Amino acid sequence: MTQFKHLFSSLEVGNTILKNRIISTAHQTNHVVNGIPTSDMIEYHATRAKGGLGLAILEAAAVHTSGMLTGKTIAGYDKNVIPVFSDLAKKLHQYGTKVFAQLFHGGREVISSTYRHPAWAPSAEPSLRFGAMPRPLSIEDIEEIIEGFAISAKNAKDAGLDGVEIACSHGYLPAQFWSHHTNYRVDHYGGPFENRMRFIVEVLERIWDKVGDDFTVGIRISADEMTMDGLKIKDTVQIVEYLVDKVRVDFIDVTSGDSSTYAGSTHIAPGSPMKHAYNASRAFEIRMAGAVPVFVGTRIVDPKEAEDIISSGKADAVGMTRANIVDPEMPNKALNNQLHLINACIGCLQACIGHYHRGLPVGCIQNPLAGKEGKLLPKLKKSSSVKHVLVIGAGPAGLQAAITADRQGHKVTLVDKNDKIGGLLNIMRKAPMRLEMAESMIDNYSRQLSTTNIDIKLGKSITANEVEEIAPDVIICAVGSRPYRPHVSNVTDNRIIYADDLFKSSNDTIGNNAIVFDLGGDWAGIEASLYLAEKGKNVTLVTTKLHIGQEVHQYLRNEYMKRLYKAHVKMVTHHDFGGIKEDKAMARNLFTHETLELENWDHIILAYGRVPNVELYEEIKNLAPSVYQIGDCLAPRTIEEATTEGLETILNLEDTNQTAHV
Repeated sequence: MTQFKHLFSSLEVGNTILKNRIISTAHQTNHVVNGIPTSDMIEYHATRAKGGLGLAILEAAAVHTSGMLTGKTIAGYDKNVIPVFSDLAKKLHQYGTKVFAQLFHGGREVISSTYRHPAWAPSAEPSLRFGAMPRPLSIEDIEEIIEGFAISAKNAKDAGLDGVEIACSHGYLPAQFWSHHTNYRVDHYGGPFENRMRFIVEVLERIWDKVGDDFTVGIRISADEMTMDGLKIKDTVQIVEYLVDKVRVDFIDVTSGDSSTYAGSTHIAPGSPMKHAYNASRAFEIRMAGAVPVFVGTRIVDPKEAEDIISSGKADAVGMTRANIVDPEMPNKALNNQLHLINACIGCLQACIGHYHRGLPVGCIQNPLAGKEGKLLPKLKKSSSVKHVLVIGAGPAGLQAAITADRQGHKVTLVDKNDKIGGLLNIMRKAPMRLEMAESMIDNYSRQLSTTNIDIKLGKSITANEVEEIAPDVIICAVGSRPYRPHVSNVTDNRIIYADDLFKSSNDTIGNNAIVFDLGGDWAGIEASLYLAEKGKNVTLVTTKLHIGQEVHQYLRNEYMKRLYKAHVKMVTHHDFGGIKEDKAMARNLFTHETLELENWDHIILAYGRVPNVELYEEIKNLAPSVYQIGDCLAPRTIEEATTEGLETILNLEDTNQTAHV
């Protein structure tokens, strides 16, 4: 019997009965072509349904042409979605998983990477984040959009979906109508509170007229928009009380945040190290106000957290979206008390929401199968010919390769010169905002290794002669990288410290004034700055990039910037490290080529990129039928490339028998 009796109890929501309380909330997969979902989207959701998911709320489906957020948004108003939605629903229903569509119009929030449609909104109030200046909706426009919501809901019902959710969250169009900060209309859709609520009331009424009573319709709402001039919980409670009194609402899906500002947008998909389940208390207030089933999400990554929320009455169901991305089998594992087999979300945002913002299909650095299920799942089978695979290096690339090879039935030896697994993750563990991510990833891999037959040899530097003695069929060289040393004057000065060494040592001897030079615009330079500033040091962060943290996902960068400002770190952009001359640190402007001379410093920290460790590969590249470089050993990039190469190199072993690079 499961220890999660509340989480795995059924729940009646409108005309829908969920088999359990675990939900995948709406999130973009980018598996959409010309407004129509692809078969890859079906396989993505079906994989999670098979893993025991109770409810899948599909990604935003625009209700009108003006609501196409990007070029890869579902056209919910287009009848051509019906056959695909129908196929998706049938496949998920086989596993007892219910399916809702999310009906969406972003109003002034338009972020299209292709042709940018005119933004429509209640009033001409710009989005601070996207800079979009909308044109005020005419009465005719409003009528078109309301009808679009109804048509889109009917399309979902005709396809066999179980219900729809109206996206009123994150400052999207319905919220732009009801907020007095974005609605300055003087007609019957603006002014007093009741008038500002008219749009969403009419949307719900029109939907019910179109779909009939035998359907399920609810809303998603931000309990607190978490931004300047945003709605707070007291405003949301008033909205909910009014709405459920006026019209049928079957459920309320509670989130937080606002799309139109940097600070508010963080809460659309908050990452590590933000607090887990921080919306639960707000969900309880809304549950009391609305007296209808309430869903809550936002950093609920553990079944124990979810069980506590349900059992304490804070919400009726929990959104565990990213927990299901990293481990589609999480619900079934929890149901069967196999908690030790669950891989946890590490909160990095790199390949889930990060891919969406880059126009790429959804992914996951900890689960490189995510988003590629249709292509890669058929390859997950025992190999027809067992090979001896030697993996050198136990960082993310090597770990992923070793575990995948073991699961494919190969004989695997994993060797690393360090006495613990993780590679660069062990340095990340010392960084202020990377601790949870690094430790979670190491823990995930440690538990996976415990279920394998891999011969693990830690604390051992392997030589070419020893590789010859082992005589493997396949060698995976994943020995990582080392810090790059720039070719500038006085780079050997003992006051220069590399970021790796900063996090490895106690740093009791670092002076009060430090300059951090950042080349890549990623986490290392920012983390080094925070690490020192939060120890009371005066820190100047100098980056070559156009802005601080340019390569960090925006939602994480928002939190980084907040902490940098609060720590009073001085920030300089567009400059590189020009060496040390006459005891001055030289910062060279990349546009004017002028030199900025920085004085009064005690130490310089270099976060200046990495060099691949290729020496061992060159020695062993001819010592097995198939030899591969993967991860930073091939070329320093991100963890995503490392784990992807670790997985796909092994899955493709059957297709090649020659010496190769990845």
